[in-house]
Amino acid sequence: MSSIRTTQGWIAILWSLWAITNACLFAETGFAAEKPELTRLFPAGGQIGTTVDVEATGKFPVWPIQAWSDTPLIEWTCLKDSGKLQAKIAANTAPGLHWLRLHHENGATAIRPFLVGQALERNEVEPNDRPSEANKIDSLPQTIQGILNKRADVDLYAVSLEKGQMLVSTIDSAKWLQSPADINLQMLDTKGFVLAENLDHAGLDPYLEFTAPSAGTYIVRVFGFPAAPDSTVAFSGGNDWNYRLRLDSKPCPFGSWLDFDMQSEMESDRIESVPGTHVNYENALLIKGPAKIAGVLTEARQANYLRFTARAGVNHRIRVFAREFGSSLDPTVAILDAKGKQLVQQDDVANDPDPDLRWKAPGDGEYLIEINDFHRLGGADYRFIAIMEERPANFSLSLANDLIVSSIGKESEVTVTIDRESDFKGTINITAEGLPATSECSVAESKDGSDTSKKVTLKLKSTAAFQGPIKIVAKANEPPVMVRHATVPKGKTAWLSVTAE
Repeated sequence: MSSIRTTQGWIAILWSLWAITNACLFAETGFAAEKPELTRLFPAGGQIGTTVDVEATGKFPVWPIQAWSDTPLIEWTCLKDSGKLQAKIAANTAPGLHWLRLHHENGATAIRPFLVGQALERNEVEPNDRPSEANKIDSLPQTIQGILNKRADVDLYAVSLEKGQMLVSTIDSAKWLQSPADINLQMLDTKGFVLAENLDHAGLDPYLEFTAPSAGTYIVRVFGFPAAPDSTVAFSGGNDWNYRLRLDSKPCPFGSWLDFDMQSEMESDRIESVPGTHVNYENALLIKGPAKIAGVLTEARQANYLRFTARAGVNHRIRVFAREFGSSLDPTVAILDAKGKQLVQQDDVANDPDPDLRWKAPGDGEYLIEINDFHRLGGADYRFIAIMEERPANFSLSLANDLIVSSIGKESEVTVTIDRESDFKGTINITAEGLPATSECSVAESKDGSDTSKKVTLKLKSTAAFQGPIKIVAKANEPPVMVRHATVPKGKTAWLSVTAE
């Protein structure tokens, strides 16, 4: 009898060990299958030279977690509580758009934007739905980080202005913060009457210039609708409807770019086209490429004309920026011969409402550039910046997605799109750089006139887990040797995530 009991005891112990072992294995397997998710940062930016506490919303099976930024000048630290981060922004950090990605060995999050500015920054304080609750703004310039976090949420900010003083309000939300909100801006008096408003400026994000008719307190009102219209016609909100309200006393219509390098480039060394002057062939503004021209179509059914000399067979690129920085102009651009006959015309480029025209001169001589509004409208805010330049043969490459996901031991494919500009005929070799020793990537060859002329597929395989940025690099060996890196949407960085299956 005792031997039977002993045997039963050992069986019970073995069953317990088996259960514990399998529970651990199951937990490990379940854990390994979970990758981190990052859906929102709040605040989604900070002032240069400060340290900012940031709340990360998402799912984090492991905490603390690794943080990667596109600049070493923003130092990210995980605090004790899950989802709590701290960003230390160095005094020499470039203002504008930066990126954050969180990762561990089981995966990486989507990349999220983090905007760095030069003005004082603060978070909104709830409640602020009523004029009596409006957050008081005691200095300018200032940036407020806010969220329309519930249905019908409205945020109010009170600003004291002198007579004739200007208040400029800019919202960063859908364009830069990837918010699903179509935010509106209004300027009210203390009785609630709407004095000025703006719905869309840079995409769905508004911009408003207001000059105080008398000294007093004025209210900036922020509210929104879904960026993707639904059946409701009412103010809405959500925990990812975050925005950045920038308040200043100086006009900054180009500031919606938030790419300060581009903004500086657009405003420097440009030719000002005198409004109402270069509106016909005879009075076309004479330019010599490369040239950057700023102008405005002040009246309906008005065009702006530029005149230049071109040599036969030389490729040119004419870009017109308008909607990109919030202009009301829906631009079209055309090339005409010296007598006004249209040779080529362009409106939108894919999903970009601003034209980017590539053109080869058919012969030596003078040509005209015609800039128009698609709807033949005009006004003081129908501004544009045009850039004309000769373009030698060149090429570029791009990725559709910034996150490349792969599994250990399995071959993955990476599609690379090639843009051959100005009759570029060379053979291009493309591969990945920055890979760990445990990963290898094929070399793809792109030949003009073949199936690989505009698109190639790379084969990538890894024998161990890896998380990190990589580069897709192309080299054309025909003289002169040309090396190019693939771009990814909105200036993001390509990332390779290799995990267990």
